[in-house]
Amino acid sequence: MRRRPDRSHALPAPAVALAAFTMIVSAVVLLSPIASTRFGWYFDDLGALAVSAGAAVGAIWRSRRSSNRALRRSWILIAIGCSSWAIGEALWCWFELGQGKDPFPSVADIGYLGFPLAAGAALLCYPASQGFPRSGQRMLDSLVAVGSLGLISWETVLRAVSGSPADSAFAFTISLTYPLTDLVVLMLVVLTLARAPGSKLALALIAAGCASLAVSDSLFAYLTATTGYTGGAVDLGWIAAFVLLGLASVAPDRSPSTGPLTEADKIRESQASLLNYLPVIAAVGVTLALAAAGHAPTVLQLGVAASIISVMLLRQYLASRRNAELATALARREAQLRHQAFHDGLTGLANRGLFQDRLAHALELHRRDLRPVSVLFFDLDDFKLVNDSLGHRAGDELLGRVAERITGAVRTGDTAARLGGDEFAVLIEDSGDPVALASRIVDALRAPFVLDGTSVEVRASIGVFELAADDVPTTADQLLINADTAMYAAKRSGKDRIVIYRNGMSLAELEDGELARALRAAIEARELNLAYQPIVDLATGKANAVEALTRWVHLGENVPPAVFIPMAERCGVMDELTAYVLGQACEQLSEWGGEVGHQHLSIAVNVPPAQITSPGFVTLVTDLVRRHELAAGQLVIEITESGAFEEPEAARTAIAEMRRHGVAISLDDFGVGQSSLAQLHSVELDSIKIDKSFIDTLDSNPRQAQFLRALLRLSYDIDVKVIVEGIERPEQLTQLLELGHPLAQGFLFARPMTPAECLPLLTGDAKLFGAAPAGALPRQGTGVSAARG
Repeated sequence: MRRRPDRSHALPAPAVALAAFTMIVSAVVLLSPIASTRFGWYFDDLGALAVSAGAAVGAIWRSRRSSNRALRRSWILIAIGCSSWAIGEALWCWFELGQGKDPFPSVADIGYLGFPLAAGAALLCYPASQGFPRSGQRMLDSLVAVGSLGLISWETVLRAVSGSPADSAFAFTISLTYPLTDLVVLMLVVLTLARAPGSKLALALIAAGCASLAVSDSLFAYLTATTGYTGGAVDLGWIAAFVLLGLASVAPDRSPSTGPLTEADKIRESQASLLNYLPVIAAVGVTLALAAAGHAPTVLQLGVAASIISVMLLRQYLASRRNAELATALARREAQLRHQAFHDGLTGLANRGLFQDRLAHALELHRRDLRPVSVLFFDLDDFKLVNDSLGHRAGDELLGRVAERITGAVRTGDTAARLGGDEFAVLIEDSGDPVALASRIVDALRAPFVLDGTSVEVRASIGVFELAADDVPTTADQLLINADTAMYAAKRSGKDRIVIYRNGMSLAELEDGELARALRAAIEARELNLAYQPIVDLATGKANAVEALTRWVHLGENVPPAVFIPMAERCGVMDELTAYVLGQACEQLSEWGGEVGHQHLSIAVNVPPAQITSPGFVTLVTDLVRRHELAAGQLVIEITESGAFEEPEAARTAIAEMRRHGVAISLDDFGVGQSSLAQLHSVELDSIKIDKSFIDTLDSNPRQAQFLRALLRLSYDIDVKVIVEGIERPEQLTQLLELGHPLAQGFLFARPMTPAECLPLLTGDAKLFGAAPAGALPRQGTGVSAARG
């Protein structure tokens, strides 16, 4: 199939046909004897008026159609120039055809000279590609070219004009102005043509039109000064000039590109620069030829030559300064790109690429020179809570400020990097102590960060891998894996710790996977057990509430809740574990209810905050309450206060729904989380449990006693029950009685026990504590606690 030619960039066929017809008819009339007849005079003058007015109309139409502001301004100026020339031609028609006169100079010359002024301004406004010299530099280029060609035209046109007798100084000035202004316009259009991007058909037609006008103006000035102007071919050049300008106005409109310089743009800029020197070379050649023929340069010629040299030197100075600025900007940009390529954009620390490159170099030095290498690998504990509670913007701010503290803790020769997310690493390439450095980083993070008015405490789990001088070389990937393994060991051992890698350590993910499978099997086989710790009413010495605690024995060894509960969350078995513990607790509570003969007994189960909004959780809890016929307040769902709800609104809705079905809600570890007091009014609560840290020194620290007294008074005022946990010494109990508080829990009363061991305490057959003196305690109902485990 033959491909049709692309005519989207061609001139409209009707416009080309009209232009060709106009030029053929004009040539037939003006280049024949008809030109000297009265018909020829009318055709000459009115034809020039018609084509100049038509070019003005076309330029106006083109300006309205152009989307580029600079291009639109250029076409408006061309329209003004064509209109000015048409006005001058109209005045000339009045003189010659209406009055039979041909005065020179006349007011018509003002209109004619308006065209080169407006056209020159239009060319200075014409847009060029980004990076090309500005209009001021183009003006200097034009001055060089104009001065050089002026020296040439002096011998061909200007000398004859200046040497001819003139009626007045004004006539002499007008005669010189025509060729000089046209020469400026011609050089501007050539320079603009060389620098213009994209399609240049319209600009090429403008250049041809200005060239035709310049030739006719120069011939007019020369003939006027010598043999006399009689029209004919000179007038044909003027008609051709405006026909070409009219064609330019209907040329395809393609807005110039304003993007960075392409290779083609650079070639055009180079060609434009060479174009400046061609007129200079020609002027030097003509001057030397005339000197050889015995025509010595005049003072005017020498002055023009000196001016050309001065302008060229100025142009070169500006070009060299611009090149220096571009080189400086390029070097700055390259340095910026180099920094961005090897540094983290958020924290300014080295990125993973730079860290691995330096680590590979350090390992090569270890292999060759036996230099020791150490790596710290760490992330921020519970960083996700910051993003979930304060937003990602606060999380990014926190990462940046953590990086500042890390930078302040490491030494000059160490490489600190952010590997991604909240993961960081430090490379130590000499004999420095990595554990001491890790301790400095931990200490640097101790002080709280204030983000949007909220105080945030940050801790880090750090894994350390040391490659001593005499150790077997390893790869960079293996070294990072070992450090990562040590970091996960730090997290599994309780977080906020420093762990040194030792041989035989396995990845925490692998251990979690094996333990998670064993836990899921234990849940299905009902091998997990619940232990119960009583909560004592100090007013009666009896226990009407217990806290359920999960216990697991795997392969003959006790697995601490601090190990298997976080693992269950990481491995996705938390839903099964929570459902199992809730079911066991409700079943035991129902059994105890029949044995003690009343429904005043309550039991609490600890639930992670994320579970509250998980699908089906509310349904699970309400079904257990209905199935075991539990009274209101018997089942207590306890939420750890140090946690955070991922979806606060959804959590509040779920809590309200559970409370509507008689499930009580308690807040555990009150006082150790963020914005503890805010939790008291943001979530509907039935009770709170004050963290053990608030009573550790209750019997020896008066300030702590005062603080606890104020906290208890606040709870009484807002009608929320309070349980104080962690009572281990008689002195603590004595102080607590003085503060007037009836609900407590701790090893002083009882340790977690089996259901059979706990039953006598619940039936009233045994007391955990002698009743407090009457009136010593404020009135407060029996409280509940949340389950740990």
